[in-house]
Amino acid sequence: MRAFTNSKKTVAIALALFLTVGLLAGCASQPAKPADNAAPAGQSGQQAQGDPSLQKVKDSGKLVFATDSTYPPMEYMDKDGQTIIGFDMDLSAEIAKRLGVKFAPVSVGWDGLLPGLVEKKYDGVISSMNVTDERKQKVNFVSYVALDQVFVVRKGDKPVTKLDDLAGKVVAVQKQTTSEDMAKAVKGVKSIDSLDNFDTTFVELKNRKADVIVIDEPVGLYFAKLDPNTFEVSGKAAQAMPVGIAIRKEDQTLYDAIQKAVDDMKKDGTFKTISEKWFGRDLSGQ
Repeated sequence: MRAFTNSKKTVAIALALFLTVGLLAGCASQPAKPADNAAPAGQSGQQAQGDPSLQKVKDSGKLVFATDSTYPPMEYMDKDGQTIIGFDMDLSAEIAKRLGVKFAPVSVGWDGLLPGLVEKKYDGVISSMNVTDERKQKVNFVSYVALDQVFVVRKGDKPVTKLDDLAGKVVAVQKQTTSEDMAKAVKGVKSIDSLDNFDTTFVELKNRKADVIVIDEPVGLYFAKLDPNTFEVSGKAAQAMPVGIAIRKEDQTLYDAIQKAVDDMKKDGTFKTISEKWFGRDLSGQ
């Protein structure tokens, strides 16, 4: 899954690169889910001990999540170049509604997401971020879905169906992601092209500078659908990996409230409705 990027560009620009100027170079995945008995919003023991995180959100009237808005269909800029849309955005808006506040997303480069959270620039991070042991040392995660990692190759090329098939190939990945970690663990890989932005991996593959991409399944399917004559999802790189909303470790009451909101959405069918809108299938059980 994903990790972090410095440069920023809208999806509109990325898609224009793919569809109209194919030869231009473009400027990319988590802990066990807490039990369902998390304390209701505003009623945890931590708040009684002075944790003001949930109350601060309520007082401000908004829930601010940062996201790297270059990752369709999970999070990306709408055609207006200003509105961030996608599965994660719809999910976050519903969470905010259940907390009684408005949702306010901010676009941040991938490698700045967690540092900015620790520095208290926003309330949380939702950006298709895999829960890993390394990340759990810095923040807590509300796991909400599990996504597969897949291989994307050029249409007509020999399929890559397992990790060992990466041997002898140039592999394109977004840097500081679990996709990159997977590629690095394979012996005999010709080279690994670790790029700042995930969309650049598709440009590299299209221009034959790479042989295969390792990426999250929804994103691979999305771009294969956009350009089916060029891209093809050829196999799974790994079984589903948990994805989570990152919250500061000290913000326990906010964590509890968000966890409860996600749990309730899965119970009442709201999560199912949102996932079917974006993926055509129910991801609430993952």
